[in-house]
Amino acid sequence: MDSATSTIHHLPDAILTEILARLPLRSISRLKSVSKTLKATLESVYFRRLFVSLHKDSSSSWSLCSHRGKKLIGFHGCKTWDLPKSLGSFISVPLGFKFKASSNGLVLIERYDHDCSYVGNPVLQQWVKIPQLPCGYCGVLGLVTRVDEDGVVLGFKVVRIASSVMRNDHASYTLNMFVYSSETGIWTSKILQCPHLITGYGARATNLNGTIYFVILHVPGVVLAHDFYSDSDQFMVVHLPEHSNHSNNGGVDGALTTSRGFVMYVKSLVQKRGTVLKLWRLNNDESWQLLCEINGPSISGSFVPIAMHPFDSDIVYLWHQDSPRHLVSCNFFDKLVSCHFFDKLVSCNLRTETLIDPAREYHGNFYMNLSGFEEYMDEIGSSRASDWNYGALNGLFQSVLPRWMEPVPRPPQVEMIYTTSLPSYVACCLTEQEEKEE
Repeated sequence: MDSATSTIHHLPDAILTEILARLPLRSISRLKSVSKTLKATLESVYFRRLFVSLHKDSSSSWSLCSHRGKKLIGFHGCKTWDLPKSLGSFISVPLGFKFKASSNGLVLIERYDHDCSYVGNPVLQQWVKIPQLPCGYCGVLGLVTRVDEDGVVLGFKVVRIASSVMRNDHASYTLNMFVYSSETGIWTSKILQCPHLITGYGARATNLNGTIYFVILHVPGVVLAHDFYSDSDQFMVVHLPEHSNHSNNGGVDGALTTSRGFVMYVKSLVQKRGTVLKLWRLNNDESWQLLCEINGPSISGSFVPIAMHPFDSDIVYLWHQDSPRHLVSCNFFDKLVSCHFFDKLVSCNLRTETLIDPAREYHGNFYMNLSGFEEYMDEIGSSRASDWNYGALNGLFQSVLPRWMEPVPRPPQVEMIYTTSLPSYVACCLTEQEEKEE
Protein backbone atom coordinates (compact mmCIF):
# COMPACT_ATOMS: atom_id res chain seq x y z
CA MET A 1 0.00 0.00 0.00
CA ASP A 2 1.53 3.32 -1.04
CA SER A 3 1.62 6.39 1.22
CA ALA A 4 -1.26 8.16 -0.60
CA THR A 5 -3.58 5.16 -0.20
CA SER A 6 -2.55 4.75 3.44
CA THR A 7 -3.38 8.41 4.12
CA ILE A 8 -6.82 7.99 2.56
CA HIS A 9 -7.63 4.99 4.80
CA HIS A 10 -6.58 6.81 8.00
CA LEU A 11 -8.48 10.06 7.46
CA PRO A 12 -11.81 10.49 9.29
CA ASP A 13 -14.74 9.82 6.92
CA ALA A 14 -16.19 13.34 7.16
CA ILE A 15 -12.87 15.04 6.41
CA LEU A 16 -12.03 12.59 3.64
CA THR A 17 -15.40 13.21 1.95
CA GLU A 18 -14.92 16.98 2.10
CA ILE A 19 -11.44 16.69 0.55
CA LEU A 20 -12.45 14.29 -2.21
CA ALA A 21 -15.49 16.37 -3.19
CA ARG A 22 -13.13 19.20 -4.14
CA LEU A 23 -11.26 17.05 -6.67
CA PRO A 24 -12.20 17.03 -10.39
CA LEU A 25 -14.31 14.15 -11.68
CA ARG A 26 -11.39 12.67 -13.62
CA SER A 27 -9.47 12.18 -10.36
CA ILE A 28 -12.52 10.89 -8.50
CA SER A 29 -13.06 8.28 -11.20
CA ARG A 30 -9.55 6.90 -10.66
CA LEU A 31 -10.02 6.70 -6.88
CA LYS A 32 -12.94 4.30 -7.25
CA SER A 33 -10.47 1.48 -7.80
CA VAL A 34 -8.74 2.00 -4.41
CA SER A 35 -11.30 0.02 -2.39
CA LYS A 36 -14.94 -1.08 -2.39
CA THR A 37 -15.65 1.14 0.61
CA LEU A 38 -14.25 4.23 -1.10
CA LYS A 39 -16.09 3.35 -4.32
CA ALA A 40 -19.37 3.17 -2.39
CA THR A 41 -18.68 6.58 -0.83
CA LEU A 42 -17.87 8.21 -4.17
CA GLU A 43 -21.02 6.80 -5.77
CA SER A 44 -23.36 7.78 -2.92
CA VAL A 45 -26.11 10.37 -3.37
CA TYR A 46 -24.67 12.43 -0.47
CA PHE A 47 -21.23 12.66 -2.11
CA ARG A 48 -22.76 13.51 -5.50
CA ARG A 49 -24.81 16.36 -4.07
CA LEU A 50 -21.84 17.65 -2.06
CA PHE A 51 -19.68 17.65 -5.20
CA VAL A 52 -22.32 19.44 -7.28
CA SER A 53 -22.79 22.03 -4.53
CA LEU A 54 -19.06 22.75 -4.24
CA HIS A 55 -18.66 23.02 -8.04
CA LYS A 56 -21.89 24.92 -8.79
CA ASP A 57 -19.98 28.05 -9.86
CA SER A 58 -17.52 26.15 -12.07
CA SER A 59 -17.99 25.59 -15.79
CA SER A 60 -17.95 22.13 -17.27
CA SER A 61 -16.16 21.15 -20.48
CA TRP A 62 -17.98 21.82 -23.74
CA SER A 63 -17.49 21.87 -27.49
CA LEU A 64 -19.20 23.05 -30.65
CA CYS A 65 -19.30 20.61 -33.57
CA SER A 66 -20.65 20.99 -37.08
CA HIS A 67 -23.44 18.77 -38.37
CA ARG A 68 -20.72 16.72 -40.08
CA GLY A 69 -19.14 15.96 -36.69
CA LYS A 70 -16.13 18.27 -37.14
CA LYS A 71 -14.85 19.77 -33.90
CA LEU A 72 -14.85 23.57 -34.21
CA ILE A 73 -14.52 25.07 -30.71
CA GLY A 74 -13.69 23.50 -27.35
CA PHE A 75 -13.08 24.55 -23.75
CA HIS A 76 -11.53 22.12 -21.29
CA GLY A 77 -9.35 21.99 -18.19
CA CYS A 78 -12.25 23.18 -16.00
CA LYS A 79 -12.34 22.34 -12.30
CA THR A 80 -15.37 20.07 -12.72
CA TRP A 81 -13.79 17.49 -15.05
CA ASP A 82 -10.16 18.61 -15.54
CA LEU A 83 -9.94 17.13 -19.02
CA PRO A 84 -6.48 17.17 -20.68
CA LYS A 85 -7.99 18.03 -24.08
CA SER A 86 -11.18 19.47 -25.57
CA LEU A 87 -14.43 17.54 -25.28
CA GLY A 88 -14.72 17.35 -29.06
CA SER A 89 -11.39 15.50 -29.18
CA PHE A 90 -13.02 12.57 -27.37
CA ILE A 91 -15.70 12.25 -30.05
CA SER A 92 -14.18 9.88 -32.56
CA VAL A 93 -16.73 8.99 -35.23
CA PRO A 94 -16.11 5.55 -36.82
CA LEU A 95 -15.54 5.31 -40.56
CA GLY A 96 -18.86 5.17 -42.33
CA PHE A 97 -20.75 6.81 -39.44
CA LYS A 98 -22.18 10.30 -38.99
CA PHE A 99 -22.58 12.52 -35.94
CA LYS A 100 -26.36 13.06 -35.57
CA ALA A 101 -27.16 14.77 -32.24
CA SER A 102 -26.01 15.48 -28.68
CA SER A 103 -27.57 16.21 -25.29
CA ASN A 104 -26.06 16.62 -21.80
CA GLY A 105 -22.80 14.88 -22.61
CA LEU A 106 -24.38 12.07 -24.65
CA VAL A 107 -23.92 11.86 -28.41
CA LEU A 108 -25.78 9.95 -31.12
CA ILE A 109 -23.90 8.57 -34.11
CA GLU A 110 -25.35 6.59 -37.00
CA ARG A 111 -23.96 4.57 -39.88
CA TYR A 112 -24.45 6.07 -43.34
CA ASP A 113 -26.41 3.01 -44.50
CA HIS A 114 -28.63 3.44 -41.38
CA ASP A 115 -27.85 -0.14 -40.35
CA CYS A 116 -26.96 0.72 -36.75
CA SER A 117 -26.53 3.62 -34.33
CA TYR A 118 -24.99 4.23 -30.90
CA VAL A 119 -25.61 6.59 -27.98
CA GLY A 120 -22.78 7.12 -25.54
CA ASN A 121 -20.56 9.30 -23.40
CA PRO A 122 -17.22 9.68 -25.25
CA VAL A 123 -15.35 10.81 -22.11
CA LEU A 124 -16.52 7.89 -19.94
CA GLN A 125 -16.03 5.62 -22.99
CA GLN A 126 -19.44 4.02 -22.50
CA TRP A 127 -21.82 3.24 -25.36
CA VAL A 128 -25.22 1.68 -25.90
CA LYS A 129 -26.23 0.18 -29.24
CA ILE A 130 -29.66 1.32 -30.42
CA PRO A 131 -31.73 -1.44 -32.05
CA GLN A 132 -32.97 -1.05 -35.60
CA LEU A 133 -36.53 -0.02 -36.29
CA PRO A 134 -38.66 -2.94 -37.53
CA CYS A 135 -40.25 -0.70 -40.19
CA GLY A 136 -36.98 0.37 -41.80
CA TYR A 137 -35.12 3.67 -41.77
CA CYS A 138 -36.61 6.91 -40.42
CA GLY A 139 -34.84 10.27 -40.25
CA VAL A 140 -33.37 11.35 -36.90
CA LEU A 141 -35.12 14.37 -35.41
CA GLY A 142 -32.94 14.52 -32.32
CA LEU A 143 -31.69 13.19 -29.00
CA VAL A 144 -33.29 14.34 -25.72
CA THR A 145 -32.37 13.65 -22.10
CA ARG A 146 -34.10 13.74 -18.72
CA VAL A 147 -32.09 15.14 -15.78
CA ASP A 148 -32.69 15.57 -12.04
CA GLU A 149 -32.24 18.70 -9.91
CA ASP A 150 -28.47 18.12 -9.78
CA GLY A 151 -28.17 17.86 -13.57
CA VAL A 152 -27.60 14.09 -13.47
CA VAL A 153 -28.77 12.39 -16.67
CA LEU A 154 -31.50 9.89 -15.74
CA GLY A 155 -32.50 8.77 -19.22
CA PHE A 156 -32.45 9.55 -22.93
CA LYS A 157 -34.70 9.22 -25.96
CA VAL A 158 -33.85 8.96 -29.66
CA VAL A 159 -36.55 10.57 -31.81
CA ARG A 160 -37.15 9.66 -35.46
CA ILE A 161 -39.74 10.79 -38.04
CA ALA A 162 -41.31 8.05 -40.15
CA SER A 163 -43.69 10.15 -42.28
CA SER A 164 -45.53 13.45 -42.56
CA VAL A 165 -49.12 13.48 -43.83
CA MET A 166 -51.00 16.67 -44.72
CA ARG A 167 -54.36 16.86 -43.01
CA ASN A 168 -57.64 17.58 -44.80
CA ASP A 169 -57.56 21.24 -43.78
CA HIS A 170 -54.26 21.66 -45.74
CA ALA A 171 -53.03 23.80 -42.84
CA SER A 172 -51.35 21.21 -40.63
CA TYR A 173 -49.61 17.85 -40.67
CA THR A 174 -49.80 14.54 -38.84
CA LEU A 175 -46.32 13.27 -37.99
CA ASN A 176 -45.74 9.56 -37.47
CA MET A 177 -42.79 9.24 -35.13
CA PHE A 178 -40.81 6.54 -33.36
CA VAL A 179 -39.18 7.11 -29.98
CA TYR A 180 -36.55 4.86 -28.39
CA SER A 181 -36.36 5.09 -24.59
CA SER A 182 -33.34 4.11 -22.49
CA GLU A 183 -35.78 3.16 -19.72
CA THR A 184 -37.57 0.46 -21.74
CA GLY A 185 -35.04 -0.38 -24.46
CA ILE A 186 -37.74 -0.50 -27.14
CA TRP A 187 -39.13 1.72 -29.90
CA THR A 188 -42.67 3.08 -29.46
CA SER A 189 -44.91 4.84 -31.96
CA LYS A 190 -45.97 8.45 -31.32
CA ILE A 191 -48.36 10.50 -33.46
CA LEU A 192 -48.05 14.27 -33.24
CA GLN A 193 -50.01 17.11 -34.80
CA CYS A 194 -47.88 19.86 -36.29
CA PRO A 195 -48.89 23.15 -37.98
CA HIS A 196 -45.90 23.09 -40.34
CA LEU A 197 -43.92 20.55 -42.33
CA ILE A 198 -40.59 19.58 -40.74
CA THR A 199 -37.64 19.00 -43.06
CA GLY A 200 -33.88 18.91 -42.56
CA TYR A 201 -34.09 17.22 -39.17
CA GLY A 202 -31.16 17.08 -36.72
CA ALA A 203 -29.00 19.95 -37.99
CA ARG A 204 -31.90 22.37 -37.39
CA ALA A 205 -32.71 21.24 -33.83
CA THR A 206 -31.82 22.55 -30.38
CA ASN A 207 -32.78 20.55 -27.31
CA LEU A 208 -33.20 21.33 -23.62
CA ASN A 209 -34.80 19.39 -20.75
CA GLY A 210 -36.41 16.80 -23.00
CA THR A 211 -37.77 19.37 -25.47
CA ILE A 212 -36.63 19.74 -29.08
CA TYR A 213 -36.77 23.24 -30.60
CA PHE A 214 -36.83 23.14 -34.36
CA VAL A 215 -36.34 26.10 -36.74
CA ILE A 216 -38.72 25.97 -39.71
CA LEU A 217 -36.89 27.20 -42.79
CA HIS A 218 -39.86 27.82 -45.08
CA VAL A 219 -41.86 29.71 -42.41
CA PRO A 220 -40.04 32.92 -41.38
CA GLY A 221 -39.51 33.46 -37.67
CA VAL A 222 -41.19 30.25 -36.47
CA VAL A 223 -39.76 27.66 -34.09
CA LEU A 224 -41.58 24.41 -33.33
CA ALA A 225 -41.11 22.74 -29.94
CA HIS A 226 -42.21 19.49 -28.31
CA ASP A 227 -41.46 17.90 -24.94
CA PHE A 228 -40.94 14.20 -25.65
CA TYR A 229 -41.30 13.36 -21.96
CA SER A 230 -44.85 14.77 -21.95
CA ASP A 231 -48.15 13.19 -22.97
CA SER A 232 -49.00 16.04 -25.37
CA ASP A 233 -49.72 15.22 -29.02
CA GLN A 234 -49.18 18.80 -30.25
CA PHE A 235 -46.12 20.74 -31.37
CA MET A 236 -45.87 24.15 -29.69
CA VAL A 237 -45.31 27.18 -31.94
CA VAL A 238 -42.80 29.81 -30.76
CA HIS A 239 -42.30 33.02 -32.76
CA LEU A 240 -38.82 34.55 -32.79
CA PRO A 241 -38.69 38.12 -31.42
CA GLU A 242 -38.41 41.12 -33.76
CA HIS A 243 -38.27 38.89 -36.80
CA SER A 244 -38.48 40.32 -40.32
CA ASN A 245 -38.32 38.64 -43.70
CA HIS A 246 -35.36 40.70 -44.85
CA SER A 247 -32.23 42.22 -43.37
CA ASN A 248 -29.43 44.43 -44.63
CA ASN A 249 -27.32 41.54 -45.84
CA GLY A 250 -30.13 39.36 -47.19
CA GLY A 251 -30.60 37.14 -44.13
CA VAL A 252 -31.54 37.01 -40.49
CA ASP A 253 -28.28 36.91 -38.53
CA GLY A 254 -29.49 35.07 -35.47
CA ALA A 255 -28.77 31.91 -33.51
CA LEU A 256 -31.11 29.78 -31.45
CA THR A 257 -29.02 28.21 -28.70
CA THR A 258 -28.99 27.39 -24.97
CA SER A 259 -27.22 28.82 -21.92
CA ARG A 260 -27.61 28.30 -18.15
CA GLY A 261 -30.68 26.12 -18.58
CA PHE A 262 -32.60 28.44 -20.92
CA VAL A 263 -33.24 28.66 -24.65
CA MET A 264 -31.60 31.85 -25.96
CA TYR A 265 -31.91 33.80 -29.19
CA VAL A 266 -29.08 36.10 -30.31
CA LYS A 267 -29.54 38.51 -33.19
CA SER A 268 -27.21 40.99 -34.91
CA LEU A 269 -28.39 44.00 -36.89
CA VAL A 270 -25.96 45.88 -39.14
CA GLN A 271 -26.51 49.65 -38.93
CA LYS A 272 -24.56 52.71 -40.04
CA ARG A 273 -23.12 53.35 -36.55
CA GLY A 274 -22.11 49.74 -36.02
CA THR A 275 -23.57 46.32 -35.34
CA VAL A 276 -26.39 46.07 -32.79
CA LEU A 277 -26.44 42.85 -30.74
CA LYS A 278 -29.61 41.73 -28.96
CA LEU A 279 -30.07 38.80 -26.60
CA TRP A 280 -33.42 37.24 -25.60
CA ARG A 281 -34.33 34.43 -23.21
CA LEU A 282 -37.34 32.16 -23.70
CA ASN A 283 -39.42 32.11 -20.51
CA ASN A 284 -41.57 29.23 -19.28
CA ASP A 285 -44.72 31.00 -20.51
CA GLU A 286 -43.30 30.94 -24.08
CA SER A 287 -42.62 34.69 -24.06
CA TRP A 288 -39.28 36.24 -25.00
CA GLN A 289 -37.48 38.49 -22.53
CA LEU A 290 -34.92 40.96 -23.87
CA LEU A 291 -31.88 40.58 -21.60
CA CYS A 292 -29.38 42.87 -23.24
CA GLU A 293 -28.71 45.18 -26.18
CA ILE A 294 -25.31 46.46 -27.29
CA ASN A 295 -24.99 49.26 -29.81
CA GLY A 296 -21.40 50.38 -30.23
CA PRO A 297 -19.35 51.79 -33.11
CA SER A 298 -16.51 49.44 -32.14
CA ILE A 299 -18.62 46.49 -33.34
CA SER A 300 -18.33 47.26 -37.02
CA GLY A 301 -18.83 44.99 -39.98
CA SER A 302 -21.13 42.05 -40.63
CA PHE A 303 -21.44 39.45 -37.86
CA VAL A 304 -23.25 36.11 -37.61
CA PRO A 305 -24.08 34.84 -34.08
CA ILE A 306 -22.88 31.26 -33.69
CA ALA A 307 -23.62 30.13 -30.13
CA MET A 308 -23.48 31.11 -26.48
CA HIS A 309 -21.33 29.94 -23.61
CA PRO A 310 -23.40 27.13 -22.00
CA PHE A 311 -22.56 28.27 -18.45
CA ASP A 312 -22.15 32.03 -18.89
CA SER A 313 -25.12 33.81 -20.46
CA ASP A 314 -23.07 37.02 -20.74
CA ILE A 315 -20.87 35.58 -23.51
CA VAL A 316 -21.87 35.05 -27.12
CA TYR A 317 -19.69 33.88 -30.03
CA LEU A 318 -19.92 35.70 -33.35
CA TRP A 319 -18.39 35.16 -36.77
CA HIS A 320 -17.07 38.25 -38.55
CA GLN A 321 -17.87 37.81 -42.23
CA ASP A 322 -15.74 40.67 -43.54
CA SER A 323 -12.12 40.10 -44.54
CA PRO A 324 -10.09 39.11 -42.59
CA ARG A 325 -12.73 36.78 -41.16
CA HIS A 326 -12.44 35.75 -37.52
CA LEU A 327 -14.40 34.44 -34.57
CA VAL A 328 -15.48 36.95 -31.94
CA SER A 329 -16.61 36.31 -28.37
CA CYS A 330 -18.62 39.11 -26.78
CA ASN A 331 -19.26 39.54 -23.05
CA PHE A 332 -22.65 41.27 -22.84
CA PHE A 333 -22.22 42.27 -19.20
CA ASP A 334 -18.73 43.77 -19.46
CA LYS A 335 -19.12 44.73 -23.16
CA LEU A 336 -15.85 42.93 -23.81
CA VAL A 337 -15.16 41.54 -27.27
CA SER A 338 -12.53 38.84 -27.87
CA CYS A 339 -11.48 38.22 -31.48
CA HIS A 340 -10.11 34.81 -32.43
CA PHE A 341 -8.20 35.59 -35.63
CA PHE A 342 -6.83 32.98 -38.00
CA ASP A 343 -3.28 34.11 -37.25
CA LYS A 344 -3.62 35.45 -33.69
CA LEU A 345 -5.97 35.78 -30.73
CA VAL A 346 -6.75 39.22 -29.28
CA SER A 347 -9.41 40.82 -27.07
CA CYS A 348 -10.95 44.27 -27.29
CA ASN A 349 -12.62 46.15 -24.44
CA LEU A 350 -15.31 48.36 -25.99
CA ARG A 351 -15.20 50.89 -23.15
CA THR A 352 -11.43 51.52 -23.34
CA GLU A 353 -10.95 50.31 -26.95
CA THR A 354 -7.74 48.56 -25.90
CA LEU A 355 -6.44 45.21 -27.11
CA ILE A 356 -5.26 42.57 -24.66
CA ASP A 357 -3.89 39.05 -24.96
CA PRO A 358 -6.65 36.60 -23.91
CA ALA A 359 -4.22 33.66 -23.73
CA ARG A 360 -3.85 34.30 -20.00
CA GLU A 361 -7.63 34.11 -19.58
CA TYR A 362 -7.92 30.75 -21.31
CA HIS A 363 -4.66 29.30 -19.89
CA GLY A 364 -4.19 27.11 -22.95
CA ASN A 365 -7.57 25.41 -22.46
CA PHE A 366 -9.16 26.87 -25.58
CA TYR A 367 -9.31 24.88 -28.82
CA MET A 368 -10.39 26.11 -32.24
CA ASN A 369 -10.36 24.30 -35.56
CA LEU A 370 -9.52 27.29 -37.76
CA SER A 371 -9.73 25.61 -41.14
CA GLY A 372 -12.82 23.68 -40.08
CA PHE A 373 -14.57 26.86 -38.98
CA GLU A 374 -13.71 28.64 -42.22
CA GLU A 375 -15.02 25.70 -44.25
CA TYR A 376 -18.19 25.57 -42.16
CA MET A 377 -18.91 29.30 -42.49
CA ASP A 378 -18.26 29.14 -46.26
CA GLU A 379 -20.91 26.42 -46.39
CA ILE A 380 -23.27 28.64 -44.39
CA GLY A 381 -22.61 31.53 -46.78
CA SER A 382 -23.36 29.48 -49.87
CA SER A 383 -26.55 28.14 -48.31
CA ARG A 384 -27.74 31.64 -47.47
CA ALA A 385 -27.71 32.52 -51.17
CA SER A 386 -30.62 30.13 -51.75
CA ASP A 387 -32.10 30.04 -48.24
CA TRP A 388 -32.44 33.47 -46.63
CA ASN A 389 -33.39 32.07 -43.20
CA TYR A 390 -30.41 29.72 -42.92
CA GLY A 391 -28.47 32.18 -40.73
CA ALA A 392 -31.05 31.83 -37.98
CA LEU A 393 -30.09 28.25 -37.19
CA ASN A 394 -26.39 27.67 -38.05
CA GLY A 395 -26.66 23.91 -37.48
CA LEU A 396 -24.03 23.64 -34.72
CA PHE A 397 -24.18 20.85 -32.17
CA GLN A 398 -23.40 21.95 -28.61
CA SER A 399 -21.75 19.11 -26.65
CA VAL A 400 -21.72 19.83 -22.93
CA LEU A 401 -20.58 17.49 -20.18
CA PRO A 402 -22.93 17.21 -17.18
CA ARG A 403 -21.76 18.21 -13.71
CA TRP A 404 -21.63 14.59 -12.55
CA MET A 405 -20.41 11.36 -14.15
CA GLU A 406 -23.31 8.92 -13.98
CA PRO A 407 -23.06 5.89 -16.33
CA VAL A 408 -24.89 6.09 -19.65
CA PRO A 409 -28.56 5.22 -18.93
CA ARG A 410 -29.66 1.83 -20.26
CA PRO A 411 -32.34 -0.78 -19.59
CA PRO A 412 -31.22 -3.94 -17.70
CA GLN A 413 -31.45 -6.17 -20.79
CA VAL A 414 -29.12 -3.96 -22.86
CA GLU A 415 -25.37 -4.51 -22.58
CA MET A 416 -23.11 -1.55 -21.87
CA ILE A 417 -20.22 -1.26 -24.32
CA TYR A 418 -16.95 -0.21 -22.67
CA THR A 419 -14.31 0.70 -25.23
CA THR A 420 -11.46 3.17 -25.49
CA SER A 421 -12.06 3.31 -29.26
CA LEU A 422 -15.55 3.02 -30.69
CA PRO A 423 -14.19 2.97 -34.29
CA SER A 424 -12.08 -0.10 -33.44
CA TYR A 425 -15.01 -1.76 -31.70
CA VAL A 426 -17.32 -1.16 -34.67
CA ALA A 427 -14.68 -2.42 -37.13
CA CYS A 428 -14.25 -5.59 -35.07
CA CYS A 429 -18.03 -6.18 -34.99
CA LEU A 430 -18.29 -5.71 -38.75
CA THR A 431 -15.45 -8.20 -39.31
CA GLU A 432 -17.15 -10.79 -37.09
CA GLN A 433 -20.45 -10.25 -38.89
CA GLU A 434 -18.83 -10.74 -42.31
CA GLU A 435 -17.13 -13.94 -41.14
CA LYS A 436 -20.46 -15.32 -39.90
CA GLU A 437 -22.15 -14.54 -43.22
CA GLU A 438 -19.39 -16.40 -45.09
